[in-house]
Amino acid sequence: MTPAARAAAVIELLGHIAAGAGPADTIIAEYFRRRRYAGSGDRRAVRDLVYDVLRDLGLRRWQVEAAGGESEDSRAWVIAQIAADAPEDMARIFSGGQFGPAPLNEDETAMVERLQGLDAAAPRWAQLNCPEWLLEKFDRAFPQSADAEVGALNTLAPVNLRVNSLRATREKVQEFLAAEGHAVEPTPLSPVGLRAEKWLPLANTKAFKDGLVEVQDESSQLLAFAVNARPGERVADLCAGAGGKTLALAAMMENSGEIIAADVSHARLRKMTPRLQRAGVTIAHPAPFEASALADAIEPVDRVLIDAPCSGTGAWRRHPEARWHLTPEKLAEDIATQALLLRQGARLLRPGGWLIYATCSLLPDENEEQAAAFLNEHPDFTRVPAEQYLTDDQLAATGLEPDGDLHLSPARSGTDGVFAVVFEKAA
Repeated sequence: MTPAARAAAVIELLGHIAAGAGPADTIIAEYFRRRRYAGSGDRRAVRDLVYDVLRDLGLRRWQVEAAGGESEDSRAWVIAQIAADAPEDMARIFSGGQFGPAPLNEDETAMVERLQGLDAAAPRWAQLNCPEWLLEKFDRAFPQSADAEVGALNTLAPVNLRVNSLRATREKVQEFLAAEGHAVEPTPLSPVGLRAEKWLPLANTKAFKDGLVEVQDESSQLLAFAVNARPGERVADLCAGAGGKTLALAAMMENSGEIIAADVSHARLRKMTPRLQRAGVTIAHPAPFEASALADAIEPVDRVLIDAPCSGTGAWRRHPEARWHLTPEKLAEDIATQALLLRQGARLLRPGGWLIYATCSLLPDENEEQAAAFLNEHPDFTRVPAEQYLTDDQLAATGLEPDGDLHLSPARSGTDGVFAVVFEKAA
């Protein structure tokens, strides 16, 4: 693909992403699945430019509108991005050649001229690439550091891997990957994590095929430690999805006990089965149930993990498009679902058991306020201090006080944004 053809692909992909056709990574993967002729270099270049635009989309939308263009036009976004990053390539890309975008028209040429120097005048929401209605919530969550926290959500996330301790040590997996030409380093917080600073074809490696490693952000690995499940215990993993946390819990439990991996989506649960087999996990049982139905079907368990549906603000590094699809109405719907799951999850626990509530959100509405509301309604539950499930080094690295909850973010801990609170049911 020529640079012009790549730009045309980016314009098309951004249109589909803006229309809400699905997550950006899924849309890009499907696009190239139907275009086998594109080489790995083309795929990487197109993907990189798509994500460059998405990470600057607030600024690009504002610039385009301020310069007289159409702020919802993906072609205008790409023009503005190239004008900012590589203006010398503008004529070559928008040349009207085969497979490339059409040349700039008169209005677009005028828009490019007006774009010069607009950055400095951009409002705060545009510079931070954050919907304006959400900035107040970030200011409330981070009174002293909101700009740094939101800014860090616009950075490129590393590739984090979790070593399957049922089959290998971190050191061995690091050696195996190095032998295949992939440099990884131990993660600073998770004792079973490895980190690559750039994308690697993990599915093609022997370590992955042999079930020695899975992709999982370090924040999710720490969430598994917050569950603190022991060998022989019974755990309910609500909202289990395709099983990433279920796999991590099974390794911590040394494949001894039982994990009920519940989710309302049969499609997500079907993806779990081959992952369990590859990892050698035998204690996990996919359960296509809502939490309310599960409470009537099983005996009380030792641990309940609720990784609740949420705004996903903590994962904006990986899904930068998600911020523009979030609405106040969708957030209110998620908050109601979270409260319901907490009430239902509490019913599953034995006396003395732990209820772990988690989100990949940085918003107080979904985190501290949700936890406070639960405790207000459930006086038979108390908070478990973080020192009971994190090491001293982890506590120090995440900036937590010993009696605090788990608060992770790209700016604070170099991970995705995750909140977790642990409740114990009275014995």
